[in-house]
Amino acid sequence: MSKPRATNRKGFTLLEVLVASTMTALLAGSLYAMLHTAFRARRSAAEAVGGSRRAELAADFVCAELRAAVVPNGILAGTFFGEDATGGLGSESDTVSFYRTADASDQEAGQGEIMMVELACEPSSQSAGMDLVRRVRRNLLASTFYDLPGEVLCRDVLAFNLRYFDGVEWMDSWDSSVEENTLPLAVEVDLVLAVEKKAGPESIRSIQGGAGGEYRTIHVLWMPSSSLQPGLQIEAEQ
Repeated sequence: MSKPRATNRKGFTLLEVLVASTMTALLAGSLYAMLHTAFRARRSAAEAVGGSRRAELAADFVCAELRAAVVPNGILAGTFFGEDATGGLGSESDTVSFYRTADASDQEAGQGEIMMVELACEPSSQSAGMDLVRRVRRNLLASTFYDLPGEVLCRDVLAFNLRYFDGVEWMDSWDSSVEENTLPLAVEVDLVLAVEKKAGPESIRSIQGGAGGEYRTIHVLWMPSSSLQPGLQIEAEQ
């Protein structure tokens, strides 16, 4: 009778299985934490860049509109009027209306090459902040004027402030009808947007207190049609 051969079979003990499972769980947890941190950083970076880009684009558009303003002394070229105002939340909410040359896309049949533009901040219907709104009147020879429809340029606006340079000092408002029918030499556009669409009293307080939580951009543009010169201050009519 032959004896059964002894087999030398090796297996994992329960302790080894537990150690391997623990190491796998730790590795998976570390990998998840790294991926979570990476995705969160990517999302934060995208939100930061997106918000600042949104503010820059809106400010660039406002500057382009103002740069096309015409001298307010023609038949169809009316008053350049910039009003210093405060919104319902206590922040800057200025308004400016002026006449500008129309681009090719704005020149509809029979409506001429001059149009009136109004830029203003209004309470938003979608958030607690304000909307930067553009209104355009193209047919300046119409017998009847109706309320202008608004085109929203940017939402979640916390502050919109305009200042006007007369050659010597910066002014909070401008009325060409009392400034010898001249345009300001330069305009400063100060635009503040809320972070992550949190436009409300808390965001307004953060601006007034100098804290973060908003995107702010300041642009200064020279007005090409202005007849003023640096160092020469105009005398307003009494």
